[in-house]
Amino acid sequence: MKLTEHFNLDEFTRSTTAERLNIDNTIPEELMNNIQLTARKLEEVRTALLGRSVIITSGYRCPKLNACVGGVSTSAHTQGLAVDFRSPFGTPKQICQRLIDADIQFDKLIQEHNQWVHIGFSPTNNRQIVLTAIKNDGKTIYKNGLV
Repeated sequence: MKLTEHFNLDEFTRSTTAERLNIDNTIPEELMNNIQLTARKLEEVRTALLGRSVIITSGYRCPKLNACVGGVSTSAHTQGLAVDFRSPFGTPKQICQRLIDADIQFDKLIQEHNQWVHIGFSPTNNRQIVLTAIKNDGKTIYKNGLV
């Protein structure tokens, strides 16, 4: 199902972990408005990245899948309001900086271990939180801003 010009529903539900563990990661009907909002916001992200593709590596996660991948129970992924992605535009840090400079409205933007970008949205109150996730003694810690 096509959500926007460049995003379809399959991109939000695709998960090798869900396939491997036989987890049904179907999006509940009550979350479809959130998914559509996220897809529209990702079009803005794509435009800010000068039309370069946004490759979703993790989109919607049902609670069971979220637990299996180590996500927190309050993850915006479980509400269809967050994605992890990469883009040929540049490094995760370059992508984050570009989105900040382009004044993209988001709830949370995280440069994750210099491997991917997490972006979350809110239907009502985007807080513009910017974080960098790094490993310290095997644990993920979050630092304010881009590091």
